[in-house]
Amino acid sequence: MAKKIHVYNITVSTGEQFKNVRIEGSISSRYSGITTDFIPVENEDGQTVELTKYQIVKAELINIEE
Repeated sequence: MAKKIHVYNITVSTGEQFKNVRIEGSISSRYSGITTDFIPVENEDGQTVELTKYQIVKAELINIEE
C-alpha cells in the first residue's frame, strides 16, 4: 500500500507561515511523543527550516495525495 502525502499550511508562534509543507502521513501521528521535537519544513525560498513541534500554532490540512 502506498504512503499518503499530507500537505499542510503551517503557522508558527511568530506568525510566519509555511505553505504546502509535504509530510508522509499525518502530522499528528508522525510527530507525536517526546522523542520527535524537530520537524523539517521547506520555506518559500526552498530552504529547509527545523521547527519544533511546540512552535506550531496551526497546521491546516489542504490536501492528501495518494
